[in-house]
Amino acid sequence: MKSKSIIVLFASITVLGLMHCRSAQRSDAVERETPANVDPAKLAKSRELIRQGNLAVVQKQYSRALDLANQSIQVLPLFEGYYLKGLALSRAGKESEALEAFEQAESINPTDQQLLLTSGLLYDSLNQPEKAQEKYLKLTEAYPNDPVYWYRAGVGYKNLGELDKAYEYLKKSLKDDFEHIDQAYLQLGDVCLEQKKYEESDKYFALAGKKNPEMEEANTGRNASQSARLMDQGNELLQAGKVTEAIAIFQKAVDTSPKSAAPKFLLGNAYLQNNEPAKALKYTEEGIKLSPDSVSGRIIHATALRKNGKTLQARKVLEEGLERNPEEIELINQLGLACRDAGDTKCALVQFEKALKMKPDHYPSRLNAFYTYIDARRYDEAERHLSALEKLSMPEKEKEQARTYFKLARYLGTGDRYFEKNEFYRAVLEYQKALKVDSKSTAALNSLGRTELLRRRFGVAENHYKKALKVDSENVQALEGLLRLYTQVGNAAARRNIQIRLEKLSQTNPEAAVAFGRIYEDDQKWKEAENHYERLLKRYPEHELVRRRLSYVVYRQALEANRRNDPNTALRLIARSEKLDPNLPGLASAKEVIQDNKKHARFLPELERAEDTYQSGRFARAEVLFRNLHAKWPRPAFLVRIADSLIQQGKEQEGFRLLEKAAAENPSSTEVREAMYANFIRAGRADEAKKGFQGIVDSKEDAYYSHYKLGIIHLMNDDPEEAFDSFQTSLIYRPDFIPARLARGVALYEQGKQSESEKDFKEALKYDTFGKELARLNLALIDLNSNEEARARKSLEDMVRMYPNFSDPHYHLSFLDFESGNYRQALNHIDRAIELETTAEYHKARARILEKMPGQRVALEKTYRTILQDFPSLPDKDREEVRQKLARLSNGQARALSPMALPAVDPVKVVRHRDMIIYIEKTRVVAARLGSESPVYTRRFDAPIMDGVQDYWIYVAFRNRIISLDPVTGETVDQWDMPEVCRLLGSDGQVAAITGKGCGPGKELELKALGNTADERILSPRDYKGKEQGTFFYANGFYHSRSSGGKTTITRISFEGESRSEVHGISDVISIKIHDGELLVAHSKGVLFLDPEDLDESASVAMKLDWLEVENGTIYAMSGTNLHQLDSGDIVKTIKLSVAARPGRSIHALPENKLMYIGVDGTLRLIDGSGKLLWQENPGKFDSRLLSVYY
Repeated sequence: MKSKSIIVLFASITVLGLMHCRSAQRSDAVERETPANVDPAKLAKSRELIRQGNLAVVQKQYSRALDLANQSIQVLPLFEGYYLKGLALSRAGKESEALEAFEQAESINPTDQQLLLTSGLLYDSLNQPEKAQEKYLKLTEAYPNDPVYWYRAGVGYKNLGELDKAYEYLKKSLKDDFEHIDQAYLQLGDVCLEQKKYEESDKYFALAGKKNPEMEEANTGRNASQSARLMDQGNELLQAGKVTEAIAIFQKAVDTSPKSAAPKFLLGNAYLQNNEPAKALKYTEEGIKLSPDSVSGRIIHATALRKNGKTLQARKVLEEGLERNPEEIELINQLGLACRDAGDTKCALVQFEKALKMKPDHYPSRLNAFYTYIDARRYDEAERHLSALEKLSMPEKEKEQARTYFKLARYLGTGDRYFEKNEFYRAVLEYQKALKVDSKSTAALNSLGRTELLRRRFGVAENHYKKALKVDSENVQALEGLLRLYTQVGNAAARRNIQIRLEKLSQTNPEAAVAFGRIYEDDQKWKEAENHYERLLKRYPEHELVRRRLSYVVYRQALEANRRNDPNTALRLIARSEKLDPNLPGLASAKEVIQDNKKHARFLPELERAEDTYQSGRFARAEVLFRNLHAKWPRPAFLVRIADSLIQQGKEQEGFRLLEKAAAENPSSTEVREAMYANFIRAGRADEAKKGFQGIVDSKEDAYYSHYKLGIIHLMNDDPEEAFDSFQTSLIYRPDFIPARLARGVALYEQGKQSESEKDFKEALKYDTFGKELARLNLALIDLNSNEEARARKSLEDMVRMYPNFSDPHYHLSFLDFESGNYRQALNHIDRAIELETTAEYHKARARILEKMPGQRVALEKTYRTILQDFPSLPDKDREEVRQKLARLSNGQARALSPMALPAVDPVKVVRHRDMIIYIEKTRVVAARLGSESPVYTRRFDAPIMDGVQDYWIYVAFRNRIISLDPVTGETVDQWDMPEVCRLLGSDGQVAAITGKGCGPGKELELKALGNTADERILSPRDYKGKEQGTFFYANGFYHSRSSGGKTTITRISFEGESRSEVHGISDVISIKIHDGELLVAHSKGVLFLDPEDLDESASVAMKLDWLEVENGTIYAMSGTNLHQLDSGDIVKTIKLSVAARPGRSIHALPENKLMYIGVDGTLRLIDGSGKLLWQENPGKFDSRLLSVYY
């Protein structure tokens, strides 16, 4: 009724609005008042422009009208001019701008009727009812005798939910001369209906119908009023427990308003309370069709579906509701209950936790989560929720019930652990303690019965089961226990009696019969469960939950068959499971795996060998085995193993590229994508990783590893609350996943929840798996941070004995000794930590200790050098600090690094890989570790080397061939036979060779892409040949330049499509770089800024240019001894150098606006932002190419 009235309201107001302005589209104030002290000529001109503007509005020339209005305001700002401007803008669809003009008009004439009404209607259309109401109230004050404004203000209050004021104002509009009094009656009827003034409501709807017999809404309103009265009566009866009488009243309400959803939902709810689910479902189905957005109605409908055995449909109904109302917390809570009813505990917990994230004080969700965690035997989680419940505003009775249930559950849980260890006597003691908490606990009685049955104390067991049945005559566990007992003792009559009871129970309560089947499932007695569900399915062929459980137990048997390497049986069972329930989670993927295993069964022994090799840490061998296996059996998981083996060998870039390729080829493989994004984190690409993991969990809610990794990223971003939520979800799907438990403990600690954090670490100690050492370490660190130094030290010393290969305890003991001034012992511990694991943090700690110890100059200098040499990813700030300390230690003259001496002949290229420098010389490639005097390997060749490029592999070009080398071993990886090679170009997986009879800048004509392998190039060669000779460049893509006659043609090369060329007015090109999506073309007279796609020029800088580099996101241009910084086509800073920097990547930007560079004199210098020299050193023959190698 309410929504329909609102629609009528807007229609009538449109009529009312037109009634006031039909003759002229302007205010009734036009020319009524003449402003004082104005130039008559200006006044006349302004009004003439307004007259023309009003005519333009009538002719629908709104742009012209707006222009005329603005001209009139410029001549003389009049009310009419601003009103005309607002009118033109509103007709042109620019409502917000129109309102600004109307507000200016109102400031001149604050009581103009048409202006206030138009503004009010416009504010209403923009969904700003408060602002609209201000205008309507002004109209009632200025024109109290005009009923239309009281009506309009009354409707405004109604829409704002202020029903008392709406009633007051609408009553004032009831005047006989009011043309639209029928609408006023209708609105008053609606207001009275919402206020539950049913007699008045009936009266006003009747008056509306009498005034306008064709008004259908009046009849609908009368019915709605009668229906609402009946629904109130029905609810009162229902609350009084008079269900049958309530059903009769609700039925009358349905008959009175057959097109209204509310009475149908209430009738359905009453039938549910009367245990008539089929009738309930009939009415809730009708209700949800009429009102699909009704949250309460959807919940009742879902309950009716569940009561009719349509549990999966109920879940779907709630999920559809959440698609419509994703923030509706009660729908989320109800979905959790639906999942729990279906036996999907994980789904239930996810929903409850999701609801609590949205509203932590929503006690129904908190209470449901508490009980569900207890049912899942996760008592630590339940206790966390119980603690939260204690702080919430909720009935004390429910809190007390929760406390009692938790005590009971704790005893039962401890008893179950003893039971599982066959310590039956201790189990009985715990169950008896539970019984003291609640003497009528069927769970405790059944647990005692089960234990005594195993102890063969049949009389005692029988007594416990019978007591449970006395409390609950339909208790399935007790009936099942007695059935087992009578079978064992051979009491056929009693056994038959229990079977009859179970048979009757399944006839009247299929959910209880399903619960009986779940007992078999919990014991993993799949065949017994299957037989039970098959019998049940014959009785209830359409019961969704029965079909789902039968499908599941058949599916589990299929998995067992697959584990026995019996794929034929497994596939037969999968087909049967699929027929029963094609939507069973995990079924489709299991079918694919089994089919794949059957197809490649002969390779399973080889897979076991490869996996054993990988798990033993022999990654080079594992890589070979998995590559061989993948060639015969292209399973995506093998690519993950190959990639990880590469990464473990230090071949990160190759491993990353393989994962990205695998993910592109297998977009549906969660395993591949998770491995790729995990390595993105390691590579510092956390934002990409977060987006990737989020995509996985959005499509696969139970991807526990992705939830865990999202939590890690949140921790990295200093967001422990979000991190906690991600770890929590991960643990719901995998409670024994220790990394998530430990990480959640860290997230709790970061939130200041130390006691909860300790519980997580202590809980991790209970699992017989990896991670115990980290749990113990975190507990020790909590003690340390709480100033419990003695206890922390004892824990760390215990860990040293328990985990002799774990470096962290030594590191923290070193810290404790350092703080207490025991530097010698601190040094011993840190040296042991470094012996076990080499990290930058450990070496920095060693340096701090040595700095405090006299006579350790040599050891300290060696430690500083190790930090600089062995840790290339050390932050620039830390590197600078160590560098300065080393310079001070050696009076500013020491060489920071001591690489193997450079060869007498300058190398072709010098590159760095991890802790090695690789020299590509004329006829050999030599690799040496930083600081070492001898090479790791030397590769000699019988032909001169033309060029070399590093792109993880080291690409070496000879005149008629190219090879790629493993940077770690120097072994040949691949070979491309290619004539007339001049040089190599590219990076990031795009490497190409420049070929031709003549080599050198300005002579280059042909470019040939190598591809990932030589075979790939043979199968799909990608070449480019220029029209004229020039020079090739690489800047996130390949480019070619050729200069002639003072102009240069630059070409963006496309191997697949059409290349694009543009001519620019420069005579040469020194280099081409990329920066912030712009192409930088350096030439002898300056820099051009081009679009990298269409090569259009966006800016240019003129200067005498020696060279240009992009370093750490900043553009540097060398001009004589002036080092310029460029941005957006301008010189933003210039530093005057004492000696010019060499070309060829000779500068390195540091934090705090500092620069390190190598001058043309070979001296290494550090300067501040003004060019002031901070220190310098001359490392001898320090080729500028080595700066990027070291820093």
